[in-house]
Parts: sequence; C-alpha cells; structure tokens
Amino acid sequence: MQSSYISTLSWTSASLNAIPRIQTEITKATTEVSTGRLADVGLTLGVRTSHSVDLRTEKNSLQGLVDGNSLIDAMTTRTQSALSAMTTTSNAFLENLLSGQATAGTAPQLETEARAALSSFSSALNSTDGTRYVFGGVNSSVEPMKDYETTASAAVDAAFAAKFGITTTPPQSDPKVAEITATQMQDFLDNEFADLFSDPAWGTNWSNASDEAITKQISPTERATVSVSANDQAMRKLTMAFTMVGYLGVQNLNSNALQAVMDTARTAVTEGVTGMTAAAASIGVTQTRVKAATTQMQGTLDVVNSRISTLEGVDTAEAKTRLDALTNQLSMSYSTTSTLMSLSILNYA
Repeated sequence: MQSSYISTLSWTSASLNAIPRIQTEITKATTEVSTGRLADVGLTLGVRTSHSVDLRTEKNSLQGLVDGNSLIDAMTTRTQSALSAMTTTSNAFLENLLSGQATAGTAPQLETEARAALSSFSSALNSTDGTRYVFGGVNSSVEPMKDYETTASAAVDAAFAAKFGITTTPPQSDPKVAEITATQMQDFLDNEFADLFSDPAWGTNWSNASDEAITKQISPTERATVSVSANDQAMRKLTMAFTMVGYLGVQNLNSNALQAVMDTARTAVTEGVTGMTAAAASIGVTQTRVKAATTQMQGTLDVVNSRISTLEGVDTAEAKTRLDALTNQLSMSYSTTSTLMSLSILNYA
C-alpha cells in the first residue's frame, strides 16, 4: 500500500497567493467606484492613452482661462464702479463751476469742493479688487495715486512761488496774490502748472502707476486690455482741475485772475469727463468680449469632458458589484487560509 504525500504548505499556498491579487483588484475597484474613472488609465487604454492626455491638457488650459476670466470680471467690474464714481464726482464739480459766476464770495466754497473732489477722486483711483490696484497698470502692487499733502503739495507751492516771485509759505496766502493779472495766471496755468501734470513731474509728484495697462489672455486666440491706468490723460486733466481750484488760493485772487482759473478748470473737467467716458466704454467692450469668450470656452469644456468620460469613464454600478464580489472572495480566502493553517498531522486520519 502506498500513502499520498500531504503538505499543509501546499494546501495554503494557493489561498495565500490569491490574497494580494484580490487586494489589488479591490483597491482598483474602490478607486473606480469613488471617482467614476479607470483606476489605471494607461494600462486599460494602451495606445489610446495619448488621446486622453491631449484631452486633459486641453481641458486644463481651457479651465485655466475660464478661471482667469472670473478674476478679470472682478477687476473690470471694480474698474467700472470706480469710473462711475469718479464721473459722478467730476460732473457734480463741473455743475458747480457752471452754475454761477465765480466771485470772491463763492470762491471759498468752490475751493472746499475742489479739495473734497480731489480727495474722493484719488481714493477712487486707488481702488482695489482685492488682489491688485485696478488703476495701477502693470505696476498694480502699489497705490497708483500719491497723497497730495505728502508729495504734490510742495511741487505746486514751489511752482506758484517761483512764477509770481513770492517767498511766503504757503505762497497762495501772500497779499501779492491779489495783484496777479488774468494774463499772468493764464500763462502759469498753461505752462508751469500744466507741466506738473506731464511727465516726468506726474510720476514724481502724483502717480506710482505704469503707463502700460494690463492685458490678459481671455481665450486661446484672444487678448484684451482689462484695465485703465491712473496715468491716462483724462485722470491727469481732472486732477489738474481739482488742484487749480482747490490749491491755488482762488479766494485771494482778483476777479479777472479767478475767472481765468475757473475757465481753465471747466475746460479741463469737460475734457477729463469725456476721456473717462471713453475709458468706461472700452472696459465695457472688454467685459462683453470676456463674457462671450467664457461662454464659448464653457461649451468647448463640456465637449472635452464628454470625450474624456467616454475614454476614461467606468460604470460605477458594475464597479460596485465587482467590488462586493472581490470583498467576498477576500473574506473567503482569509477564512480558508485560517482553517488550513489550523490543521495538523493529527487531523489526517
């Protein structure tokens, strides 16, 4: 009689070897159930993997542009709001200039209103969308407009004093101011004073902004200018008008010199408001372009996502059924292995 060879190790090896394979399959099935995507895209798709990579690259590029357009929308909306506020301030000031003849009696009030308008105007130019100063141009990390009292005030006073030979501080309070003729004042406004609002004095005394406005890619094929610089000529004109009425001592001027200031201020405000209206219209066009580009890209994204889903997607219900079956197999393997490992030679009768 010949006995058969019996080995507990040979009995248990099959079950033990199956456990890692089942665990790997469970991990894959769990991933597919939770993500709805193939656990190993490259292994499953093979040569079609490059197509999947290309689609995902396109998706990421489009999504980046869509997300960027959201930031552009916030920036242009804040810009429009600030332009609207500045236009309101400027129009109110212009209305006061046009409402009546400037006299020694009305000059103090106009001076006060001009100073308030300059403060409000500068504050609006220093608007931020939460991440950048919207009127800073490409130099958007610092406030575009400098504080008048800190920088520009000294330059204005120095130019005024030098022009009219005044040594008093501040020069606008000197009694000699009343002797300035309309011709002298007009010459000062057209030359020395105007130079303060041209380069390089503008950058030295008034503005930290860059002349270059911000441009952004709004679609794969389009770029757009999405900001207005505080260095725009409209901003300079309005700043000049508020300053000449607010800080040239209008209440101390004689009627002829005062009229020269008011006439020049009216012209500057009118030109400034016209320029701001044009800037607002330009930003409005950009907003329309951004909205249209975003809508188009969202449509393309839907198509790309559908194609990715067709390539990489899985039936989550089927994956869940497979996961349950694998879990049961693993449990049975553990149970079988445990039973076999508990056997000894004494059990073989």
